[in-house]
Amino acid sequence: MNAIQGAVIDIQTECINVLAAAGFKPDPAKKQLLDAIKAIVGNEVPAASTTQAGTVKLSSATDSDSETEAATPKAVKAAMDTAKGRVPASRKVNGHPLTADVNVTSQDIFDQQAVVIGPAINLNGIQTPGIYTCLYTGETKNAPVNNPGNLLVYRTNGIQRLQIYQPLYTVDVYVRYFQGGNTWSGWVKNYGCISRDEADALYRLPVGSAIAWPSDAVPDGYAIMQGQSFSTATYPLLAKAYPSGVIPDMRGWTIKGKPASGRAVLSQELDGIKSHSHNARAQDTDLGTKGSSSFDYGTKSTNPTGGHAHEFGGYVNSYWGDSNHTSFQPGGGAKTQAAGDHAHTVSIGGHEHTVYIGSHGHVVIVDAAGTAETTVRNIAFNYIVRLA
Repeated sequence: MNAIQGAVIDIQTECINVLAAAGFKPDPAKKQLLDAIKAIVGNEVPAASTTQAGTVKLSSATDSDSETEAATPKAVKAAMDTAKGRVPASRKVNGHPLTADVNVTSQDIFDQQAVVIGPAINLNGIQTPGIYTCLYTGETKNAPVNNPGNLLVYRTNGIQRLQIYQPLYTVDVYVRYFQGGNTWSGWVKNYGCISRDEADALYRLPVGSAIAWPSDAVPDGYAIMQGQSFSTATYPLLAKAYPSGVIPDMRGWTIKGKPASGRAVLSQELDGIKSHSHNARAQDTDLGTKGSSSFDYGTKSTNPTGGHAHEFGGYVNSYWGDSNHTSFQPGGGAKTQAAGDHAHTVSIGGHEHTVYIGSHGHVVIVDAAGTAETTVRNIAFNYIVRLA
C-alpha cells in the first residue's frame, strides 16, 4: 500500500467517524457528510437561556412569556406605545387604588355627584348627559311642574337626547325627548310605580279612538280628525283602526252607536227627520145670515149740473062740455122753460145691509219652521286621535 492509498483510507476513516459522531449510519447511496457536519456544529452551539449563552430566536410578539426568544424593535415599540396610555399605578378611582380590580358601587357613582342647577335655569338648554338637581321652586324654566327635583339627561348617537324629571317627595316621573335646535317635545307624565296595564287604564285609549279635545292647540302625538291621509308604515297601530290610511273627518259630525243591523262601522248618515204626518183643518161652521153694523149716511146732494127742459102736451075739451068728448094732445115740440143747473137733495138715513155667509171650509197653510239642519243643544269640541 503506497502513501496515497494510506491517505485515502485515513480520510475515509475520518468521514466514517464524522458520520458516527453525528449519528448517521454510512450509506454509499446518500450524501451524508455535509449534513453530519451541520448537525455536529449545531449541537455544539446551544440555545441561549437565562443560564447560558447560545443562539437566540427573534420575535415581534408582545404577549409572549418565552425566555429563549429576543424581542425585535417592533415589539419594543408596541410595548412602549401601550405603556404610554396606561394610568399610573399611583392613580385611584374614587379612593380605590389601581393595583387591583376596582369594584365601583352605585354609592361611588351617585354619592354627591349631581350637578346643582342654579335659579332661573332653562331646562331646554341642558343637553349634556348627566345628573342634575333643581333646588329652586318656581324659578326653573320649562320644568314639568313647579317643584324642585332631579333631572337625568341621556344622549345616544350624539343626536338623540332624553330628559327625565323626578319631582322631590313624589314617585311621579316626567319624560320628554329632544326634537332639534332648542326644541323639546311636551313632558309626558308617568304615574310612578304602576304597571303598564294600570297606566293604560288611567290615561290611555286604544289608538284610533276619537277623543273630544277642548282646544285648537293639539297635544304632541295627536292630530285633529279632519279627513287627512297618514302613513300606515309610520303609524301601524293607527292603521289597524283605519286600514285605508285616511282619518275620518269629524268636523261638524256627532258619533252614533252602530245599530244592530243595516249600518257599517264608519258609515255616514246625513241629516234627516223621522217620517211623520200632521192633521190640520179649520172647523166647519154655519155662520148663517149676518147683518152689517148699522150706520147713518145722512142727506146727500145730487150732481148740480142737471139743467134741462120738459116737453109737454094738454087736454082739449069738446064743444059739448062733457068728459066724454075730452082728448089728450101730445106735445108738438113745445117745451117748458129750462130750470137751469140745480141739485136735488136725497135723504139716505140710517140703515144696514144683510150679508149671507153660509156653511163653508177654509184652506190651512202650515209655514216652514226650524234651522238649516237638524241638531241638538251642543258644545263644540275638536275630535283628535293618537298617532302611533
